[in-house]
Amino acid sequence: MNRKRHITRFLTVPMALAAMMLPGGEPNPVYAAEKGAMSASPHKMEITIRDREHGYETVGLTTPSADTTIVVRNQDTVTHGFASTLFKEVPVRMEGEGTEVRGKTLKSYHVDPGKAMTLHFSTMPSKFDTVTGIAETARYVIWCDIHPEVKGELYIIETKGEIGGG
Repeated sequence: MNRKRHITRFLTVPMALAAMMLPGGEPNPVYAAEKGAMSASPHKMEITIRDREHGYETVGLTTPSADTTIVVRNQDTVTHGFASTLFKEVPVRMEGEGTEVRGKTLKSYHVDPGKAMTLHFSTMPSKFDTVTGIAETARYVIWCDIHPEVKGELYIIETKGEIGGG
């Protein structure tokens, strides 16, 4: 009888863990708390402008529907702009030593030499391919509206599975 109780206990723990992993089941409360805590802090990217020849140097990442912070540092000797079609799609809050510039069809941000500004926004939710059901990568070009040769790209990628996330 003692042996039967041991086997039952041995099988109960893996079955309970498996049930928590099933789609539609109740999530593991520890995982949910950790995930909630992680999503509370924004994803951070840093963009450095060193000169007109090399464009934007970008470090960091963001994902769909995430609160995102981009710190833009101008290490050049001239004022640079930071523009993207992304700014038409999402509300942006700016802090720091930048200036918001609104045109007829474009909103950009200028930052003087040696200064930095921080942009805060939430990225758009994922768009899914109707045939495959796979999330599409969002690609936004970023450029200097003062010096058109200064360009870069911002990718918003959703990852699932073993590598990269949820």
